[in-house]
Amino acid sequence: MLYRYQASDKEGAITEGEFEASNKSEVVNFLEKKNLIPILVEEKSAVKGISLSASLAIFERVTPIDQIILVRNLSATMRSGLSIVESLDILIADATKDIMRKILTQAKINLQNGQPLSATFTSFKKFFPVIFIGMLKAGESAGRLDSVFEELGRHLTREYNLAKKIKSALAYPLILSIASIAVVSLLLFFVLPRLTKTFKQSGVELPLITKIIVAASNALTYSPVLDLTIIGALVWFFVYFRKTDVGRKIFLKILLSIPIVRDLVKKVALVRFTRTLGSLISSGTSIVESLNLSAESVGNDYYKKAILESVKQVKTGVPFSKTLGSSPELFPHFLNSLVVVGERTGTLEKILKNFAEFYDEEIDNNLKDLTTFLEPVLLLLMGIVVGSIALSVLLPIYKLVGKFI
Repeated sequence: MLYRYQASDKEGAITEGEFEASNKSEVVNFLEKKNLIPILVEEKSAVKGISLSASLAIFERVTPIDQIILVRNLSATMRSGLSIVESLDILIADATKDIMRKILTQAKINLQNGQPLSATFTSFKKFFPVIFIGMLKAGESAGRLDSVFEELGRHLTREYNLAKKIKSALAYPLILSIASIAVVSLLLFFVLPRLTKTFKQSGVELPLITKIIVAASNALTYSPVLDLTIIGALVWFFVYFRKTDVGRKIFLKILLSIPIVRDLVKKVALVRFTRTLGSLISSGTSIVESLNLSAESVGNDYYKKAILESVKQVKTGVPFSKTLGSSPELFPHFLNSLVVVGERTGTLEKILKNFAEFYDEEIDNNLKDLTTFLEPVLLLLMGIVVGSIALSVLLPIYKLVGKFI
């Protein structure tokens, strides 16, 4: 939370500034350490009516590309010999997004006030993944921010490529599905109702398939308000409800019940888990803290629960490799064997990253198999639906023509 303060020194000179803290007491303690007498300490949101992070969250967002560029630039400038404040000055001047400029400016102010860099990103945690803040804290503790930024840049780039890979693979099936729904909707909403009137006026006995399609068309065209309500509910279900805890669990359960998708979902979770854990350990984060952060980053509730359970066992002295063995349905024996070797040789982070790279290639193969399976299935379904509608129209027309011959 951002606070604005006014304080005076022993000679009566007034000093004003801003300080990131969880409460007013921290601000007062900070001022007293600087031999300043607090005059005014107030939350900045009380002046503006809304906190900085909240106001930014409404209008702007920090994309994965923004995060990658940020850490790469910080790593490059710090490796060139510049201090963190000087590096931030360069990035503030080059920032093209208002949100990034404000975050970096606040980071500079906090650094000058004696706060660590991680404190700023913690206050803006809505815009950054948990591993970003976790590795930043580890780098500050170890005194090697430049190398941590470099490692974080590699990690974020791989995560971005993984997400992009999945989206690209599913783009064509999604477009095909939308096109199919649009074509069927056009036929049911506009074409079929007009033909139905003609069939009724002719007195032709409609075949069963035509009656079924006509009933579906009548149901869809019965009430535009009802149709819009149903569409709105579906949009809410897939866009908003899917992001809630209950919705996420339901969608995950559905995905895991589909055989060809189940392996892909597990491999994506394993890649995220091992890559995140390896990056955190290499940055100097303890195994317990690394597991906690990995659980938050994995994006799969089943794996999150298993990882948090392993944290409890690791705290009691159980080797990490044994904790993975208690969930064989989630963590393959191959990974367990590699972790055993990594613990014995002290190369756990390297082995975890190698495993993530290997499974990354497996995800490529799974995605190719999935798209190869989905494309003909969707085309077949589209053909059956459109063909059924066409047949329901042609059969009455043939009867109508036969009636007048």
